[in-house]
Amino acid sequence: MNDFELQRQLRNLRGPHAPTSDLWPGIAERIGNRARSTPTARHRRWMPLTAAAAIVFAMATGIFSLAVQQQMAGRDAALAGVVEMPTVRQQIERARELAQTGDPRLASAEVVLDAASLELEQALQQQPDAVYLVGMINRTHAQRRKLARLGMDAG
Repeated sequence: MNDFELQRQLRNLRGPHAPTSDLWPGIAERIGNRARSTPTARHRRWMPLTAAAAIVFAMATGIFSLAVQQQMAGRDAALAGVVEMPTVRQQIERARELAQTGDPRLASAEVVLDAASLELEQALQQQPDAVYLVGMINRTHAQRRKLARLGMDAG
């Protein structure tokens, strides 16, 4: 067989061809058999066990999620209790106390440093791996020590 004969046979395959036998009776029979078939006793035996396993899984998931929520709520409450930002009124009272005992410029600087220190500590609790926050806290403490020295020199 050469290339020309092969190409002619391939062109002949392009046209419509009728099947040699009718396929629908076999298809209809298989569909009917599937519709009439019921799950075997073996499959029916596993259904209650599957349902029980699904219920146990759902309950375990619910209990686990509740435990995680309580743990997160406890952690958030602990974090809130550790660092509590003073209100503006409390800051003003602190500035008045410091202004009466010493230089008012030093008092306002100390209030600003206290607020900055508390904010940095809160940020560090939210991002414990942030090295730059530790550096900023150290600089804030150094400024506070310098301010204390200035207050002792002024007083």
